[in-house]
Amino acid sequence: MDFLNKNKALIAVILPILVLVLIKSSGTNHFKSDAKKWAEPSFKRSNIVFGDQADSLPGEKLIINIGEGNYGNDILSANTLYLPADSILSKDNIRTIRNHNGPVLLFSSKATVAARVWMILSQMGYRNIYILTNDTDNELLKQKFRPDTLVRPEL
Repeated sequence: MDFLNKNKALIAVILPILVLVLIKSSGTNHFKSDAKKWAEPSFKRSNIVFGDQADSLPGEKLIINIGEGNYGNDILSANTLYLPADSILSKDNIRTIRNHNGPVLLFSSKATVAARVWMILSQMGYRNIYILTNDTDNELLKQKFRPDTLVRPEL
């Protein structure tokens, strides 16, 4: 009993944290609803903007050119950043994206790179992020995802 009296504050902090951890870890569907939520814009293709659609987006646009590709002079503006994909998450670049009021358009010569960056930024909580493409007949965007049938889930 003397131990409980001496450590009341410590127990008052640790016990609720322990209970919350047990409640959170007891569920079996930790990521199921989140994965569906994050994948939905990709399935609906609401995260993809073509050049003519970019003009109709409200607000000042920030175009992030990831890598070495060039979209074209008609869409590029003073608000174009040229960044390698591995520097998107640097503090300065994240601060620029967070402080920008308006749509952020991600462009890359490789559609998969822009899609990956879009997913990361979306999961970090950033909204109004789009993938800018000038290829309306992009074969990658037409393909339906097919899982590898050779992979055995029990392994």
